[in-house]
Amino acid sequence: MTEPQRRSRLGLWLGVATALMCALAGGAVWTVLALRTGRDAPWFAFVCAVVIAWALRANGFSGTRIGAGLAALFTALAWAYAQCLLAIGDVAQALGLPLRDTLLRIGADFALAVVRGRISPWQTATCVVAMMVTAWLVLRRTRRASAR
Repeated sequence: MTEPQRRSRLGLWLGVATALMCALAGGAVWTVLALRTGRDAPWFAFVCAVVIAWALRANGFSGTRIGAGLAALFTALAWAYAQCLLAIGDVAQALGLPLRDTLLRIGADFALAVVRGRISPWQTATCVVAMMVTAWLVLRRTRRASAR
């Protein structure tokens, strides 16, 4: 039997940072995709979930409960970030303002009210399922090659 590899603290923090950046980048790509197509694209939560799970597994969180929790949290973050950006995009299109100026003009309270108004039960269910999928992807054990 081989001894498990020791993971460095720096490597784990880099893994968390990488997964966090993947979540934020996924939310931004999701927003661009939804604004360009004119559809909400809730299926993109699964794309974000797979990328986040891959980033965490590659950086030492494979098979750990904390990794599964981080994966679910970051998937929810990607979803929430995309919903906030989409709400700001909707208001920007309605007012004819650039995206950059819209948040400063409408404020965070109004943006969150638009987010609450635009989220459907279908989108929420899709996010919850994507969170479960990404947690499962991180938790599952990899198949190791048999000893020769």
